[in-house]
Amino acid sequence: MNSPSQAKLKSNVSLATERRFFAWLSVAVLAMTIAGFLNTYLLVPLIGLPKDSLPPTPLVHIHAFVFFSWSILLVVQAWLVVSNRTIRHKQLGLLGLILYFGLVVTGPLVAVRSAIRYGGSTDELAFLAVSLGNAAAYTLILGAAFLLRRRPDFHKRLMLVGMVALLTAPFGRLVPFPYLLEHVVGPSVVVIALAAWDFHAYRKFHFVTKVVGPAILLWELLPNFYMNSDWWLTFTRWLVRIAA
Repeated sequence: MNSPSQAKLKSNVSLATERRFFAWLSVAVLAMTIAGFLNTYLLVPLIGLPKDSLPPTPLVHIHAFVFFSWSILLVVQAWLVVSNRTIRHKQLGLLGLILYFGLVVTGPLVAVRSAIRYGGSTDELAFLAVSLGNAAAYTLILGAAFLLRRRPDFHKRLMLVGMVALLTAPFGRLVPFPYLLEHVVGPSVVVIALAAWDFHAYRKFHFVTKVVGPAILLWELLPNFYMNSDWWLTFTRWLVRIAA
């Protein structure tokens, strides 16, 4: 039987089928994350560092641990719902909240410290527009997912759309595109999958899918318009100076 929030959307499929779809989509997100960091982090002890890369610092390792733990927990939580273990799902929500704050703190720190370690060049300062922009995006979207945890239809979609901002990092390491398109082309798979599901199941698009989904993809392109501007470079020089 559908929950009250689900009942508002007249579905052509069962709730169990929808839960399995979201669970498998979370698996796909984890697979994308692993693929993106395979050669640049996970396999570094075996194949060595990529050219012109510096060894990871303890802060990078902490951020990586939080990032992968979050991605794995996303899968675990989704499959707990599939198996109707919703009480355990809610109990693990506290761990999710801790990891969320870990991402909020370590993401920007790693970005700024990386710019410092690589010499604080103009290119590094400009790219902070991407890194810090992503941190702002997943902070807001995943934060909203926690706040709307009693609305399953919003909660699960926000959790996955919030991953778009996190997936830009692994996809940015796979295939380079001009104009930051690698940050849109790859992660857009999540938004497209949600849109396809909504149309298949409901013949309409959920608010998160039709508004937040496209918005995060457009957000990923926004740094192209200001990352090399004087005001942004002035701001990031100041940021790097106080963080050094």
